[in-house]
Amino acid sequence: MKKIYIILNLLLITFSPISVFCQQIPENIKSELADLEKQITQNRNQGNKQSELEYLNKAAFLCWNNQLFANAITYFETALEINKSLKNTNGLLLTYNYLGMIYNETEKYQKALENFKAGLVISRNSGNKPNIISGLINIAQTYQLEKNYDESNKSSQEGISVSKEQNDIKSLRTFYGIIAENYQKMGNSEKSIEYFDLFASLDKYLKNEEIKGIKQQSESEVNKAQQEKNKTEKELLIQTGKLKVTEDSLAVVEELSREQKMQLELKESQIKAQEAQLKFERLLRNILIYGIVAILIVATLLLFLYRKIKSQKMEIENQRDKLDLQNKKINSSIQYAQNIQHAILPLEKQIGNYFEHFIIYKPKDIVSGDFYWFTEIDNRVYLASVDCTGHGVPGAFMSMIGNRLLNEIVIEKEITDPAKILAVLNAKIIEALRQNETENADGMDVCLICFEDIRKKNKVIFTGAKRPLIVLRKESSVIEEIKGDRLAIGGSKNENREKDFTNNHIDLKDGDMLFLSSDGLTDQNNPERKRYGSQRLNDLIIQSRNEPLNKQKELIEADLAIFQQDEEQRDDITLIGIKIKY
Repeated sequence: MKKIYIILNLLLITFSPISVFCQQIPENIKSELADLEKQITQNRNQGNKQSELEYLNKAAFLCWNNQLFANAITYFETALEINKSLKNTNGLLLTYNYLGMIYNETEKYQKALENFKAGLVISRNSGNKPNIISGLINIAQTYQLEKNYDESNKSSQEGISVSKEQNDIKSLRTFYGIIAENYQKMGNSEKSIEYFDLFASLDKYLKNEEIKGIKQQSESEVNKAQQEKNKTEKELLIQTGKLKVTEDSLAVVEELSREQKMQLELKESQIKAQEAQLKFERLLRNILIYGIVAILIVATLLLFLYRKIKSQKMEIENQRDKLDLQNKKINSSIQYAQNIQHAILPLEKQIGNYFEHFIIYKPKDIVSGDFYWFTEIDNRVYLASVDCTGHGVPGAFMSMIGNRLLNEIVIEKEITDPAKILAVLNAKIIEALRQNETENADGMDVCLICFEDIRKKNKVIFTGAKRPLIVLRKESSVIEEIKGDRLAIGGSKNENREKDFTNNHIDLKDGDMLFLSSDGLTDQNNPERKRYGSQRLNDLIIQSRNEPLNKQKELIEADLAIFQQDEEQRDDITLIGIKIKY
């Protein structure tokens, strides 16, 4: 009987819907996932639902983090059934929300809405207003992704009402931002601006309140420390005055004693020696007592000062720890932004499907104002290197806007002409940043190439906005630098924005190489303030022309490190090299 039970368990593991053995699991998590499966099966056989639920959730998150979405959904759905049997409403709420998030990532928005709405029902039944607000945010954002802007606005308006009841300003800011973006995409600029102004005012208020709180707390601590210091100095002055009075009194007593001694010597010469001895002993005793008292007073003051200084030091260290925590939170947010920015960049294997290539991408800060962009539509392949105004967080915002607009122009609106693409991108940036109405002068420099028929690769169209294209001919080993137009994307109002961008048609042969870049590499300086320069880069490309492109990349990075030494990187660096292979 025991053997039959073991065989049935093995069959259950083999054909279970949550089994991972029939799916393509990456090698780096296969062992870990197998151990979790073992724990799930063991706890199920023992009837320990709580432990089974714990390991199901761990397995689901492991698959989710490794983009095994179908596996993660299966684990979460099994966990959902166990939570139902345990009547665990909190577990049900969390699981519905996890499933909704996964379906959003896989663009199955109706399934996402079903799960988010199921979670919202649980929150409404429990009367938990913060959870209701969170659920409405998830639903509004999902409708937005589905481009159902009316439903998104409807959920957002309900969320605004609940957020006002709770005085939840951060959630209000989120709902206003969603509605502003919805109206923008619906083409209702007036409503979009109205809600964006509400979003901006709350955002500014929250940031000002946070800064004001830190500033007031710091000023309060400094004032308190200064008051304690002044009080201690006053007490020390008082004690010093008292000691001076004591010394003066002792001097007077000593003087009187001498006069009395002289009078007694004249009147009673017989008891002169005895009285002198008594007065001398009294004087010594008084001096000793006052000396001990003075020492005790000074010691007490020093101890008091020591404790006060120690207390102030601890408070200052606590304040420093709070600032360190704030800094860690800010860095954590920027690290998360870095993950988002990396997620929008094309995978190198996409480019590798068409070209032998290398990419040097070195942000100056955690996030970058540079980005590169790649897409393929109907045998037309586009590749671009884009240098946005600034670096760090401001530059990263610009790069996100630029990436989204390029996808919209080429993929959604199906504009294929490179010069037209940059012209539309310029107009979109001016519109998005309201540069005709404000002093905003942010923009971007672009090097864009297009292969009209990637199957042939013998012709390429180049269009540049203040960035050149470098061409290295195999047969001549000479660098050709094809200048872009002296027009940036967006930027200054004084630029001639009516002028068109130019398409440059270039014939290519097998073995020719193309290089797209931002100005970060050539503008990098060394400790002597000398720029790396285009000539040094071109010479190095020619010297290494016969090397594989991955070796070329190593040589360029090594030469930059030798040149730069310990000098700080001054700008984001992007350099893309591709070799034409028929």
